[in-house]
Amino acid sequence: MGEKDKDIFSEIGERLKEIGEALKPHFDKAERTLKDFDSAVEPALADLSDKLRELGGVLKPPSEDFSERIKQWGESAKPVVTDLGQRIRKWNEYAEESEPESRKKKGD
Repeated sequence: MGEKDKDIFSEIGERLKEIGEALKPHFDKAERTLKDFDSAVEPALADLSDKLRELGGVLKPPSEDFSERIKQWGESAKPVVTDLGQRIRKWNEYAEESEPESRKKKGD
C-alpha cells in the first residue's frame, strides 16, 4: 500500500472519529432518556408480567368456570394496566418539561 493510500485511510479515520465525537453527546442523552424511562415504568412492567403469568393459569381447564375466571383476571389486571399508563404519561410530561425550549419551538 502506497503512502497516498495510507493518507486516504488516515483522513477517513479522522473524519469518522470527528463524527463519533459529534454524535457521542446525543447517544449519551438517548441512553439517559432510555434509562429514565425504564426506571419510570419498570415496576408496572413487573406487575404486568405477573398478571400475564396468572393469565396462563386462567386459560387452563376446567372450562366450566372459564368466563368467571377470565372476568376476575381482567378486573385484577385493570389497576396494573392503569398504573403502567399513568407512569408512561408522567414520564412523557417530565420528558417534555425537561426538553430545551429551542427543541420545543422546532416541533411547532
